[in-house]
Amino acid sequence: MKYSNLGPTGVSLAWPLSRPVVILLCGLPGSGKTTFARRRERETGAIRFSTDEWMADLGLDYFDALRDNVQNRLDRLWAQLVERGLSVILEDGTWQREERDELRHIAERLGAGTELHYFDVPFDELWRRLETRNANPPYGTVPITRELLEDSRLRLQRPDQAEFSLFDRFVVHH
Repeated sequence: MKYSNLGPTGVSLAWPLSRPVVILLCGLPGSGKTTFARRRERETGAIRFSTDEWMADLGLDYFDALRDNVQNRLDRLWAQLVERGLSVILEDGTWQREERDELRHIAERLGAGTELHYFDVPFDELWRRLETRNANPPYGTVPITRELLEDSRLRLQRPDQAEFSLFDRFVVHH
């Protein structure tokens, strides 16, 4: 078995000097979550979790019935890393307030700091980006139809000021 592609080189996984941080990303497809998460991963050494990429790595379709199993395993894995003092970036969009609350509570129980990054991009710009991405989809992404984007927009529960105040840090990206 080869281990040449296990992750970025030069990233120290030594115990951090301060408490770990769980970074939640909230936003629709095409809003810039992955671009931000990859940059933050390089800059900080936090471990990035993308269920879509794991599904692709396992040869599973985005809508495969095993998605929940993969997500549950990834949730256990990131929690173990946080317990060991490492920061994580959870890239899965977290559209529902209930999901964000649950993840924040887990992070707090583990003694981690919490950040919420909300990607607030106008619908027409999202669709423009997705049309470009759909033409040549990068690895681990799923082609998104306009209908699916519309449905996603209806299901998104946008964070408000009251929710932002529950996190140690929050940022709105436009």
